Amino acid sequence: MHTNDDSIQQRSDGHMQWVLHLGTLLLLTTLIGCSSSISPPSASEPTTAQITTTIDSNNIDDLITRAERRSGTDGNPLRLRAAEIALDNSDLARAQLIIDSIILPVKDQTQLQILQARLSIGMRDASRALALLRDVVANDSQPSEATQLMLARLRSQAYLAGRSYLASARELIYVDHLINGRERAEHHERIFAALLNLSARRLKSHAEEAITSGLRGWLSLASLSREYENDPMRQLQALENWGRVWRHHPAASQLPKGLATLSQLVANQPRVIAVMLPLSGEHATTGRAVLDGILATHFAVNGPARINVVDTATGDIRQLVANAAREGAELIIGPLLREHVTTLAQMDNLPAPVLALNRTSDNSGRPDLYQFGLAPEDEMRQIAHRAWQEGHRNVVVISPASSWGERNTSTFTDQWLELGGNLVASSKFEDSQDYSGLIKNLLKVDQSEQRATELRRITGERFQFTPRRRQDLDFVLLLANPSQSRSINPTLAFFYAEDIPVYSSSHVYQYADSRINVLDLNGIRFCDIPWKLNVSDPVRDAIESQWESAKGPLTPFYALGVDVYRIYPRLQQMKEVANQRVAGTTGVLRLNQNNAIERTLMWARFRDGKVIPTSIVFGG
Repeated sequence: MHTNDDSIQQRSDGHMQWVLHLGTLLLLTTLIGCSSSISPPSASEPTTAQITTTIDSNNIDDLITRAERRSGTDGNPLRLRAAEIALDNSDLARAQLIIDSIILPVKDQTQLQILQARLSIGMRDASRALALLRDVVANDSQPSEATQLMLARLRSQAYLAGRSYLASARELIYVDHLINGRERAEHHERIFAALLNLSARRLKSHAEEAITSGLRGWLSLASLSREYENDPMRQLQALENWGRVWRHHPAASQLPKGLATLSQLVANQPRVIAVMLPLSGEHATTGRAVLDGILATHFAVNGPARINVVDTATGDIRQLVANAAREGAELIIGPLLREHVTTLAQMDNLPAPVLALNRTSDNSGRPDLYQFGLAPEDEMRQIAHRAWQEGHRNVVVISPASSWGERNTSTFTDQWLELGGNLVASSKFEDSQDYSGLIKNLLKVDQSEQRATELRRITGERFQFTPRRRQDLDFVLLLANPSQSRSINPTLAFFYAEDIPVYSSSHVYQYADSRINVLDLNGIRFCDIPWKLNVSDPVRDAIESQWESAKGPLTPFYALGVDVYRIYPRLQQMKEVANQRVAGTTGVLRLNQNNAIERTLMWARFRDGKVIPTSIVFGG
């Protein structure tokens, strides 16, 4: 006799078939993510439905109620309008339900196809969206200018959802002549943002192959922006050269904001910078790694500013900042320790702007204090968003019994529950323990074995038995270092969770680890800084050749030094230009409304002893 948990549960499973339809609907709530969110065009962008509708209501429930009172296809115009409102609100799940309720045939087939295309874009089904839009074009031989513009924007978003960045920009470039006035500035920002997802090398290559001058000019502009993004002076010189060659190009009269403000940015650079780090005492090793990153970047670009280095371990941070300002510092980079940053945030006045290398402990801030750190909480929030975007809703968390584990588990859980996710279970482990019992209990394999034992006792028969793990989880969040993960990951597979995705943080990957050491990490998805995922950078290469410690636990701090030097010239620009981003070695960086630098990390996956990174989205 052979049985397993499935046979034990067979009768009750039969009563649960009705949930399948509900599960399908829940999957429709998957939204677009993290760094580059693709959402249906906003209500400010004209669609065919908005051009033709005469329905006066904007209440979805009211529209659906009125539609149900009408017979047959008479309620379709109301349903179409309701679906459009749902898409404008980025409520993809409800839009899908409404569209599925439309009774065929539909008089305005074009309107339906446009709504279906918008829904497909929101769900990142680029190929279906493009196919629907091709059908729209085929059925309208003489579209109006407004319709042409609307279709181009939809195609652009569809290509962006499919990571076809050049095609996305090209669609917008082709209709640029249809736009005038204020709308053109926003239109140019979209073109530029799409192109900035490409590397300088690829942009140059595409520019050489471009057939039209309009496209070639845009590619050349984006290329110089990416090539010199870490050297504003050279970027300005390249922009001036571009302006002489392309003075009649549409972008020349309406530059993207990040380039339009470049000359002012270069003119207002600080002449003296005080770098304040712990260079003696307990935190000296970390402080020196950050300093080496700063100075290596400074000398690589032959930076014009004078740099004064201050050891924060030698006195009170308030007095050290005051002294630095008296000695002529126009910008202070540092301090590194959280308590020092918090102290500066509480001061009545800062004698000079401060670009701190940590965040305050109480989330306080001030207009002249910029906060840039490597907070692990950033990773936890991105993991939550990534898992949600990939359709997962139920998580099991495995973390160490430590303050680090508590802090990160709490941040992830708060974000996950806010998104609407479900924390199925969590478990904490001690280092160097046997993880079998923990995993077995967490996955409820032990309960499965107990049920089999009880069944044998009741029937009095011996039979072969395959235990079954719990079925109420979509993924596992594993917070552990490489050594711990090499034991826990195979244990999950051993206890029948080999088909469950495992997500982790940068903590799971030891930079430059050998192939043999990552074999047992196979399948784990994790986020990390571009430096560790081999994104090409000459300053990184120079630092690694000079300091062996740049390939170990101190790697993020060398990267922090590189990035803080690269962003300080652009602080005002990042503050004034919405969504201005800088591609850094610690992630894609942007300044939020609280003057804190947010990092968008790269994603990668362990596969067959190798780390396979996913291209980072820059433009967003």
